[in-house]
Amino acid sequence: MNPIILFMITLVILRSMRITNDTMNLSINRLFNTAALILLLLSSPSYAQWSDPPSDEIVIRGGWLFDGISNTRRQNKGIVIREGKIVEIDANIQGKALAATSVIDLTDSETILPGMIDLHAHYNFDLVDIGRVEEVVNNGIIFLANGVTSTWSAGEYYPERVLRQRDLIDSAKAIGPRLFASGPYFGGFRCEYSVKTAADNCSAWPNDITEEEMRAEVDKWAARGVISIKIKQATPGETKILIEQAHKHGMTTTGHLANYEWEYDVHPRDAILMGLDRLEHQITLGSGGEESADMEQMIDLILQYQVYYDANLQMYGGVNLRKELGTDMVWTNEAKYFTPYAQTLLEKRGEPLPESDVIEYAQRVLELNKLYESGGENLLIVGTDEPVYTTLLPGFAFHRELLAMVHAGLPNITVLKAATINGANALGVADKLGSIEPGKLADVLVIKGNPFEDIKVTRNIELVIKGGVIYYPEILLKSAEGMIGPEGPDDHDDWELHIEPLRPAN
Repeated sequence: MNPIILFMITLVILRSMRITNDTMNLSINRLFNTAALILLLLSSPSYAQWSDPPSDEIVIRGGWLFDGISNTRRQNKGIVIREGKIVEIDANIQGKALAATSVIDLTDSETILPGMIDLHAHYNFDLVDIGRVEEVVNNGIIFLANGVTSTWSAGEYYPERVLRQRDLIDSAKAIGPRLFASGPYFGGFRCEYSVKTAADNCSAWPNDITEEEMRAEVDKWAARGVISIKIKQATPGETKILIEQAHKHGMTTTGHLANYEWEYDVHPRDAILMGLDRLEHQITLGSGGEESADMEQMIDLILQYQVYYDANLQMYGGVNLRKELGTDMVWTNEAKYFTPYAQTLLEKRGEPLPESDVIEYAQRVLELNKLYESGGENLLIVGTDEPVYTTLLPGFAFHRELLAMVHAGLPNITVLKAATINGANALGVADKLGSIEPGKLADVLVIKGNPFEDIKVTRNIELVIKGGVIYYPEILLKSAEGMIGPEGPDDHDDWELHIEPLRPAN
């Protein structure tokens, strides 16, 4: 018998025994989940973002197809996937004998979608009250299980962890979404919340940072494969240099431009004129009235310069939306993916305060709809920006964001495109991802239901195909249960943030 399967059977037997020792229970659970992940790796080979794909052929016939670029879904005649790419759609293969390795037959209740893309996918958590740190392994598995086949990480505190996991996925030694790393924050937020504005000093981004140092930082992370950077708590002069240097490498840029004194470090008007590619969170800084008087002008600039917009509604409206929409927003127990100890730490914090009050959130919804109504549908993207202080997880938050956008008044088709082709365009990878078209990488979902009627059915995922490899969400999720966070008070080291200065000590 295969030794991995034998190991799994042994652990199932151990799990079934009524062992009272909590430590032994925790160890067995983690062993079980680790073994499940090993078995998953052996049975479902992964491959790199752009590397040599598997040779298997997959045919999907029946069901309905939303290709990411049309405004409707249509009956699926047949999709042919070969060597990790989509080679044919609308193929007339009904009733034909097929030599494909895998033939997937769908019913009229099932819909095929492109793999989804999160453009604000934080992998960091603050679990022990000493800053935010990355957990990429299980977080990535949960993203993939939720149909998010590509993520951009929107600022990292331990970028080496993200790059290491990216490289493991790329070498078929790990499973997860396509990890488009962002590198560290570019600006004072490298020191996290000890910095409130760009004027505050940060050892990792000192106030006297030179132009040469900034350009060298962009060069360094471009060489590591970062294709887009996040600017936060930078001055106008710094922002201009960062955008210019990023564009020299063909990298895109995004900005969190407001600071924690509720002022702009860089006004969006100036950042857009400098060449900023994406704008996060809000179009104006106000809650209506005088502080939002420039909304129309800002929308005109966004349209003129084709700047993508990431509203993060599920985060800024999160607490109030969860109260209003109940189980439509939180439909499963996300806490079970944390260790029991981490769950205890998070539960002690209690319910967080709303990120925005009702009036401020209403302004965000107004701005989003105004941009859409003014012709900005193709500029809307989906980013979760999930809070890192609760038992809620960004993989599930992606579907909260889709619901929040529809609840705000956007049409389902607009939200579906924001989640797929718009994200690929914003990241500069639409030649490979974002839609179901011949020649593109085979990132495909099969869901139960019609997302044009109910956006919530996008979470009813039956299978995920990433680059021609088939994954089943229930297996992915099972492998991640109880895996995120420290195991106890003596296991804090990897969960504490330590700021590395930009300049080495003399």
